[in-house]
Amino acid sequence: MSNVLEQFLKEDYEKWGSRNYLHEKKGDVFVPITYGAFIENVNYLAAYLIEKGFAGKNIGIYGPNSIEWMISDISIMCYVGCGVGFNKDWSYDNVVYSIKKSELSALIYDERQGEIMDRIKKEFPDLTYISVQNDFASCIEEGKKLSGGMFTLEARDGDIPAKVVFTSGTTSFPKAVLLSVNNVFSGWRSLGRRITVDIEDTCYLFLPLNHTYGSIYNFIYSLVFGYEIYLAGSTKEMAQEMMAIHPTLFSGVPLVFTRFYEASKAMNVPLGTLLGGRMKYLFCGGAKLTPEIRKAYADEGMYMMNAYALSETSSGFSIDYPGEEDMESVGTLFEDVDAVVLDPDEEGYGELAIKGSNIFLGYFKDEEATKAAFNEDGYFLTGDIGTIKNNHVYLKGRKDTRITLSNGENISTKRIEERVKEVHESIVAVKVYMRGDLLCTDIYVNDSNAPKDAREWEGLIEKVNGNVSKFERIGKYNIISSSQMLK
Repeated sequence: MSNVLEQFLKEDYEKWGSRNYLHEKKGDVFVPITYGAFIENVNYLAAYLIEKGFAGKNIGIYGPNSIEWMISDISIMCYVGCGVGFNKDWSYDNVVYSIKKSELSALIYDERQGEIMDRIKKEFPDLTYISVQNDFASCIEEGKKLSGGMFTLEARDGDIPAKVVFTSGTTSFPKAVLLSVNNVFSGWRSLGRRITVDIEDTCYLFLPLNHTYGSIYNFIYSLVFGYEIYLAGSTKEMAQEMMAIHPTLFSGVPLVFTRFYEASKAMNVPLGTLLGGRMKYLFCGGAKLTPEIRKAYADEGMYMMNAYALSETSSGFSIDYPGEEDMESVGTLFEDVDAVVLDPDEEGYGELAIKGSNIFLGYFKDEEATKAAFNEDGYFLTGDIGTIKNNHVYLKGRKDTRITLSNGENISTKRIEERVKEVHESIVAVKVYMRGDLLCTDIYVNDSNAPKDAREWEGLIEKVNGNVSKFERIGKYNIISSSQMLK
């Protein structure tokens, strides 16, 4: 049974077993674990989980970035079942519904999640709980005794679900994206065409491991290229930490790069110095940096590389080549994918759609949403409006979903959503759809400050309907707690 993840684990154990691999801050110092110890713990944890009956089950990982998170992630993916990453900043309600949505059997959690975990244990008494601080080491020890030796476990098929990632939910309600091992490893060759990294390189890992880019492109691909990883200890001390460890790789979002730029100007300290003095490759995703800031990094010899992708594409779509001077592009299209622009306008902009080994397996137990995510030719529909010119990808924004009424009128769901959101501060999300000839809205609200009187809601909806055409008037609405947005 083919599993490329296990192949890399075997190779790494042979080549780099004694080399330091992951570094996590304990107190004021970074404490390392070697490649060999990491891979051994991956095998021992898998032996333990399988012995306890979790083969083929969904297992959650909940807490801040940690070496235990990384061991759990690889162990579950390769040998056990399907790993489900939870955002450490989720509310209690979101954790509850993500547990239900993903049908967890066990949860590996960090004690730093504190009060939320106390409530979760009462809500789900039948779940198996493994505390990173209190149980993890003993699970490893027991797994070591159960194990018949290194690599004696049967690796899972590389084409079956191995990872669940919740979408950000910026344009619709979060869905549980299913990724296989082969999805996860679909992009390393394209990354390797763009950068030259090896055992001399060091990555400073800041992005959360429950997201695909941080998990796959920062962490998991280290198993391919052999670089070391330091886990960011404190967002307030990132510059101090970088100046101490001298990384060569760093991925962030525009806000982080902007803050470093502003700090550099305010303190009159070179950007390169703040980032450790040895930085080679910077990756920026989520949005574009301004040309001024991007140029400032480039002027100091650091390659600022835009990246664009989605969870459904295993974080693989486009990444700049080093030295890219096109400030408007969000990256060069991966060579291993088939991307097209659907229904382009006169400027060549349309919906970006893509095929390839990076495309996810579907949304967990949501056939309707999975079917809607692909067109009749099998392309995944990103929902992003963009164009591709000379293999460079350019974005204009999200697709404005429109509904065609039975009388032929077209209405914008986005515009209706925005209008409804404006009528009360408690509204966090709005979903617009048709039921027969009736325009309907599901209005998700923050319970703490939402109106409790149905008559008040009637007045608010009347206010919305009084300022629109008759075709855009809401015929029916449902007020729903925002805690159910992960359902």
